[in-house]
Amino acid sequence: MAPFTASIAAMYQDALLAHHRAPHNRRVIDTPTVSGARKNPVCGDEITVMVSLASDVVHEVAFIGRSCSIATASASMMTDAVQGLAVGEALALADAVDRMLHSAGGSSESAPETLPESLTPLRGVAPFPGRHGCAMLPWQALREALTGKR
Repeated sequence: MAPFTASIAAMYQDALLAHHRAPHNRRVIDTPTVSGARKNPVCGDEITVMVSLASDVVHEVAFIGRSCSIATASASMMTDAVQGLAVGEALALADAVDRMLHSAGGSSESAPETLPESLTPLRGVAPFPGRHGCAMLPWQALREALTGKR
């Protein structure tokens, strides 16, 4: 990956803000197959993720809650990214996002191959360890929903 520059940071910030201002799939699913809820006790962010499964595939996914711009944007991007994936693929994607955030500034060599392009704006969060929890909150709720484990 190219060095993290101011222009890349601005591009990522613009994409994150766009998802925050107009989040995708921010709604209630009336009869979800599974759901998971996570709260960040430090800042008070709360996100609930609802998933309808068809066999072992994420048929529909949505979220609700009150959260900061990063958590909201991450939830919006997550719902787009996992739609249509098998449960195992969705969980693997959550793991890949976690690894990308916790790699040295988001520059892990394996991360570009494992993350869809739609999730690359989350790389803008990687240099800020204090915000990793914000970006991971919806992914943790998804993991809880799909595995039944907190």
